[in-house]
Amino acid sequence: MNAALIAGTLSGAAGLLTFLIIHHFWIKPIWMILPIGLPIAGLGGLAAGWAYGELLPHLPPRPWTALVMAGLIADILLPSIVIAQIRPPLYNFTQMAFTVTTRQAVTAFVLELVLTAVLAGGLAGWWIGQTPRAALATAAAGLVCALGPGHNIPMLGNTPVVAKGVGLLAAIILVSAIVLVETQFLLSRGK
Repeated sequence: MNAALIAGTLSGAAGLLTFLIIHHFWIKPIWMILPIGLPIAGLGGLAAGWAYGELLPHLPPRPWTALVMAGLIADILLPSIVIAQIRPPLYNFTQMAFTVTTRQAVTAFVLELVLTAVLAGGLAGWWIGQTPRAALATAAAGLVCALGPGHNIPMLGNTPVVAKGVGLLAAIILVSAIVLVETQFLLSRGK
């Protein structure tokens, strides 16, 4: 489990760096969030590592493990992406203004993103790991995926920039999953 926790922490940092690099070239530089973002990403990765450690005995062998983990993270965030696409936009990127009240935006964030990611994570953990501990760990990972890489899903939904948001999210998820799986593998082999 220690290898999974360390690997998770590193995967969180890798996801943050992926986000910042892509954001720098594709949207605009926001490197000023690195000092506060790095410890948060590390803690988020710790939760992902815990979930990975709980699910690992039930996952396919490498090299498929990273793809399965990336798919699992995507599946945890998929309900919120779908919900965001079927309701009116919360934000108008042309006018740079919310289209709803602050209360409505917070409600959408909590119910459409956080709650769905926690529930999807918990259900996935229960289905794959078949233990309450696996369900709890994967629900916690769903929470950090929502608050970390998924934080813009409600705002980007049903807007012209949704493709950029999904592309950025896919890159973060893939890099994080690869770092998680490969680092855990190397650490468990004593390398």
